[in-house]
Amino acid sequence: MDSHAQEEDHELMPLNNPQSASRDKNKPRLKQGRLHRWFSGARLTLALASAASILVFAFNLGFLLWVVARDRLEEDRGLLYEGDCDSVRHLSTGLHLLINILGTTLLGASNYGMQCLCAPTRKDIDKAHGKGTWLDIGAPSIRNLFHIPVKRTILWIFLVLSSLPLHLVYNSTIFPTTAAYAYTVFAGPDSDDIPAPEDIGIDGADADALAWLHTCAQNGTLIRLDVYDCIEAYAIAFQTKHGDLILVTEDVNATSEYEVVTFEDVYIPDSGVTYRGDPYEWLCPNNLTDSCSSYLPSLYSDAEQDSWVVYGNNANYTVTSCLSAPLPERCKLQYSLPLTITVIVINLVKAAILCYMSVTTSELPILTTGDAVASFLHRPDGRTLGRCLMSGEELRKIQDDWTVRERRHWPLFYMGHRTRWYSAVSRCKRVIVVILWAIALGICGILLAMGLSSDGHGVWDAEFGAINAQALIKGDNWPATLIQNTIIANIPQVVFSTLYFVLNSVVTTMALAAEWSQYAVSRRGIRVSWNPQYAQRSRYFLSLPYRFAIPLMAASAIMHWLISESLFLVGIEAYDQSFVRNPDRDLVTCGYTPVAIVSSMAVWTFMFACLVVLSCMKFASGMYVADSCSMAIAAACHPKYNPNLDEFDPRQDLHPPEGIEFMPLKWGALPVLGPLGHCSFSADEVEAPQAGRQYQ
Repeated sequence: MDSHAQEEDHELMPLNNPQSASRDKNKPRLKQGRLHRWFSGARLTLALASAASILVFAFNLGFLLWVVARDRLEEDRGLLYEGDCDSVRHLSTGLHLLINILGTTLLGASNYGMQCLCAPTRKDIDKAHGKGTWLDIGAPSIRNLFHIPVKRTILWIFLVLSSLPLHLVYNSTIFPTTAAYAYTVFAGPDSDDIPAPEDIGIDGADADALAWLHTCAQNGTLIRLDVYDCIEAYAIAFQTKHGDLILVTEDVNATSEYEVVTFEDVYIPDSGVTYRGDPYEWLCPNNLTDSCSSYLPSLYSDAEQDSWVVYGNNANYTVTSCLSAPLPERCKLQYSLPLTITVIVINLVKAAILCYMSVTTSELPILTTGDAVASFLHRPDGRTLGRCLMSGEELRKIQDDWTVRERRHWPLFYMGHRTRWYSAVSRCKRVIVVILWAIALGICGILLAMGLSSDGHGVWDAEFGAINAQALIKGDNWPATLIQNTIIANIPQVVFSTLYFVLNSVVTTMALAAEWSQYAVSRRGIRVSWNPQYAQRSRYFLSLPYRFAIPLMAASAIMHWLISESLFLVGIEAYDQSFVRNPDRDLVTCGYTPVAIVSSMAVWTFMFACLVVLSCMKFASGMYVADSCSMAIAAACHPKYNPNLDEFDPRQDLHPPEGIEFMPLKWGALPVLGPLGHCSFSADEVEAPQAGRQYQ
């Protein structure tokens, strides 16, 4: 009988042993229709994963066709919306929420496909056991890739490689750009009748600015601001809706009436990794040693006391109010054609692989420890006889010589100690987790050090994701293209995704070991991924108990959001004071928010602390931890074995009761006669193993 036939036989096995028949005479046989067998359990999940990837692909392709048909491209960028900056920000938030939903759906489908590809079949396990090695069951594993068919390994690699660029570019396919204006500041008397520039002898670019103020005064659109609101409106890095300004003061020359205080071009950071200057330093005194942003509280205090003074080149002006020329907001929501095409190609690769898996999968992979227990109870692995107290940790130590005949049967003393959860994770993996955690904190610390302003304040007052003049990355060799900055802004997302993968693997391994330990405490059905029957239970959808999976996913979502607010893409389109585009002052770079960086560090530290607390919990019983090791699981599945009899003794019955895998099971010591005891999963009554007694 081939492997596929054996698996199908396992799936259709009737409960016809005498004990179950007497208790369950009225139960139907397990034979199911072919349609039900196909669309159930993990097969159904795989089909749903394929369908989800196709739906996401259809949405992405439809989006591309729609935007390309409706608008022309400029420098591989297309326009989705242009208008006020608040609307762009809200629309961007909504679309990025949708992108994250689609991305999470696609990555979730891809991860499930990777799990199915990496999970061994019983044939793979038997082959590995025959070579004296073991495979991982129920947990992500690189080890398995060397023992499964090459075709599945290649497909797994394609799914992994296609996930990396998806993390890098998907969130940046749609991005906002801010329209920033240059403006001129005048000082003048309190009058709504602003003269034309030629009437008071002002010429050049300053004349254009005063002419615009004159026009606004004539048509009644000039905005009067009190001093507090005036400071608040102009103390920003990039001016988006307020333009040329008149500071109303009595300190002007009676003959000229209107004097030029300063001209503020669209802000561009100077050379260096970070810039600590101020795009609105005209608001503050000239002799400041700190940045103007740190002086803003004093300015607001002066405004409340009507004592705000602006220091010009030729005179100082005590300001009583302001007259501001409004500007049309021209913020844009754009998309990148190359990045969108990249996402669609990645999506197509994933959808094609998942669909291929759905159609061609015939041998059922063993996805959970419950699947493995069911398989080994149905058809025991003779290579693991006499090793009932084998643990995953022991196997890692003696793997090289476990098949030597004289060491095959090891009677071990049962210690009965309840070990802690971390014992289920290999020492190497524990060290990797600590190192990666330290590296992540170190990277955050470097970014945080970059974000510290010279005065120690400044950037700390910035809101999450807000553009701050002192928190822009700019250097002589810093890339200035959209795609390069997009990749840089999303590198932390890739780093965290890698860390999350390792963290999830550790938590999954410990949770599996904890559930394994429960079988020595109470009788229960095993969790299987393929068409559960009778006492069997369905596997967890997220491979983890929900009390772990939901907090872990919530923490991951919070971390991804905090990271997106910590380092983000900044795109500025510059306009001169005549509302003409000035590409020479455009800016594409990355901004960062130190408060968000600190928050990310705090959440990551909290996650690590929770992992430490979790790993220090004790298992429910002294049952030896199998980890995810296939050999250790197989060794615990010999319910009819008597170690006091030779394997070839006619009284030795190595075949478990038919259908035992469908019954409620418990692990413990079997009632055998002789000096050596034996422990196994069993549907019959078992006893708690005795500490100090030998079991084989």
